Amino acid sequence: MRLRITPKNPILVYAILNFVIILIINQISDLPVWIGNWEAKATKLASFQNPLDNFYPPGGAILLVPFLGVKPNYEIVVYFYYTASSILYYLICKSLIFDKKYLLVALLGFSLNPYLPWLVNSSQDTVFELFLVMSGFALIVSKKYFLSLLPLYLLCLTRPAYWPGFLVIPLVIKFLKIKSRDHKLATKRLVIAPFLFLFMTMSINQAVFKDPALAGEAGMTAHFSHNKYWYLSMPKFDPDVFLTTGGNMDAEKLLRENPIFANIENEGFRAALINISENPKSLFLNTLQKLDTYFFAVQKNPQLSGEYYISADGKNIVVGKERESWLLVLGSFLFFFFRSALLVLAISAVTLLMVFPKIRQDLIGKPIILFCIPYLFGSIAGVLFYSETRFKLVSEILLIPLIMKIYDKHKELKLPKLS
Repeated sequence: MRLRITPKNPILVYAILNFVIILIINQISDLPVWIGNWEAKATKLASFQNPLDNFYPPGGAILLVPFLGVKPNYEIVVYFYYTASSILYYLICKSLIFDKKYLLVALLGFSLNPYLPWLVNSSQDTVFELFLVMSGFALIVSKKYFLSLLPLYLLCLTRPAYWPGFLVIPLVIKFLKIKSRDHKLATKRLVIAPFLFLFMTMSINQAVFKDPALAGEAGMTAHFSHNKYWYLSMPKFDPDVFLTTGGNMDAEKLLRENPIFANIENEGFRAALINISENPKSLFLNTLQKLDTYFFAVQKNPQLSGEYYISADGKNIVVGKERESWLLVLGSFLFFFFRSALLVLAISAVTLLMVFPKIRQDLIGKPIILFCIPYLFGSIAGVLFYSETRFKLVSEILLIPLIMKIYDKHKELKLPKLS
C-alpha cells in the first residue's frame, strides 16, 4: 500500500517539511556538525567502560550509541532526531490546540524558528535536548507521568540546567491536582522519584569520578559567569572568547593572590566566590544582564559572531577575526522578529490569564500548565551561572503551544463583540 503525501496526511507533510529545512541548513551552514564530539564517550559506554570524565554528563553520548555504526557521517543523527522531534511536537500541538489557525501558528513556531535548525545542525547537544524535551512532554500530555521521567532524566544528563524543572514537575502535578490516570500512591512515588534520580546520579559520580558534581564543567562555568568583566561580554560577545583570550580567566593566579575560601576544593567555584566578594558591583551588573538576557532580549545572544576579547589589563576591547556574512546577518534579522513576536504573544497570553479566571481554572488542572516549567526554572541556572540563546531556545519552544492554548481557550469563551 502506498503512503500518499496529501493534506490528509498532515503529520507526514510536516515531517518532510522539517526534514527539508534541516537538510538545507546543513548544506548552507559554514559550521561543521559537532555531534561527533560524543563519539569517544559513546564508544566507551557502548562497551560498558568507564567514560573517564564527567566534564559533560553522558546524555548526548547515550543517545549517540545507537548510531555509532554510521560514523563519521553523523549528519544522519541530526536529521533523524530533528525530524523525530518535529513529529512529536506535531502530536503535542494536535492533541492540545483545536482551533486550526492557532494550531497552524504553533506548528510554524517550530518550523520557522530561524535559529533552531541552525543550532541543531552545529551544536553538539541541542538536537538531543530537543528530542528529549519533546519525548518527555509528549508523554506528559498523554498523562504517562512515570514514563516521562525517563526522557526527562536523560535530558538532565544532557543539560544539567533542567534539573530544577525535573524536580519540580511532579510537585506541581501533586499540588495542582493535575489529572492523572495513576493511583494516589503512584503520585506520591512520582514526587519522590526525581530526587532518587538526583541522589543516584550524584552517588555514581562520586564513586566513578570522585566528585558528586552533576557536571565537571560547573566550576569553570561559575568562574566565567562571575568574572568581574562578564557583564561587558554579554549580550554582544561570546563570553568564552571574550574572557579567556586576553588572559582574564587565570584561576591559578587568582587563587595564589587570594587565600580566602581555601576550604573549597573546586578551583572554579573558589575563583567565582573570590570574584563575587571582591566585585559586588559587578555581581549586581552581571545579575541584571543575566535576567535581561534570559527573559527580555529579542536578539540572539551573543549577538556577534567572531573574536572579540578584553585585553589583559582590562582597559581595551580587542576586535579579532570577525565572522560576518549576509547569511548570519539575515538569520539574526529573522530571529529578532521571531523572538519579538513570541515575547508580545507571551505578554498578551499572560494578560488573558489575569483578566479571565475561567481560562486559569481550565488550565490549572491540565498537563499543559507544566509546559512553562522548563523555561521558568531554567532561569535558575541562567542567573546562578549564565545563559545564551542556545541554552534556552528549546525550553522556549514549549511556550508556543501553551500560548496558543490560552488563545484557544479565550476563543471558547465566546465573548460578545463590541458594537
